[in-house]
Amino acid sequence: MMLSRVAERVYWMSRYLERTENVARLLNVHTSLLMDLPGDMEINWYTLIKLFNADELFREHYGKEASEENIMRFLIADKRNPGSLASLFLSVRENVRTSLDLLPDATWEQVNQTHIIMNNSLSSISSRHSRQNLLRTLLKQCQTIRGIIDGHMSRDNTYRFMQVGKYLERADMTSRILEMGSLLLSKSRSNNLRKYEGILWTNLLQALSARQMYQQRVRSRVKGSDVLPFLMMDGDFPRSLYYTIKATGHYLNQLPEPEMPLVMQQRLIEYLEEQDIPSLLPEGQVHTLMDHLQSELGMLHADIATTWFYPDRDEQQQLQVQG
Repeated sequence: MMLSRVAERVYWMSRYLERTENVARLLNVHTSLLMDLPGDMEINWYTLIKLFNADELFREHYGKEASEENIMRFLIADKRNPGSLASLFLSVRENVRTSLDLLPDATWEQVNQTHIIMNNSLSSISSRHSRQNLLRTLLKQCQTIRGIIDGHMSRDNTYRFMQVGKYLERADMTSRILEMGSLLLSKSRSNNLRKYEGILWTNLLQALSARQMYQQRVRSRVKGSDVLPFLMMDGDFPRSLYYTIKATGHYLNQLPEPEMPLVMQQRLIEYLEEQDIPSLLPEGQVHTLMDHLQSELGMLHADIATTWFYPDRDEQQQLQVQG
């Protein structure tokens, strides 16, 4: 079995890499969306801050100045924000640097190259054109790094921990994107929002690289009553909630003594299977469901950490209770 601290490093490296790619894609798609919408909409630049639950931290550093430039700087370049792209990729780089003996040589080269590209580009993100170029480049670089890992690594426990991290992170992002979709289902949504619903649901699919696969599966115009079940329950699309949580369980099951995390993973699958998706369409229910899923995903992460990253801590706590 791998050392606990090594397993934790590769798990988090994979989560941070997935999160970097997901955030870059979301910012890129959201910017393109807002260029096509009128200004007086419920969906705006600040929607991104709410999506990442970063209201308090943003206000702490930027006050009430919720401009496009401030929001993009906060989400891309501001290292005071642990969820900014600059902070996330720094965490990728550090976890790769401390795991060089476990990863293909080309991983470090690609990560370092991406780090340099990002640092050289951060000063120009106030330009929308430059910012979009950076986001597209970052997307490609993350996909290249993932390709190196998938194409060159043995399918051992190192790889399995990385896959667990990837799919758990992917499930979390899908739940957050669907939470944004709850705005599109609200009975109190504005007439303006209703007019642009097709564009908005298409944007939501694009934020998860899902538009083409959705169209192949559904073969009709984009509407919420089809998008929601596709992104929640499709068993073939690798970013749906059902697929990502199933895949997490697949790799957990190949690790030693996975019983505790697998109980939570199976609970999540059963919870999804119990949902009557058409009944979620009324106001508020999608938001509530996604909040619950995010909480449960956090508990699954805690079980993973207790089982493999900090097993001694759990034993010490049990001894304290028994004493």
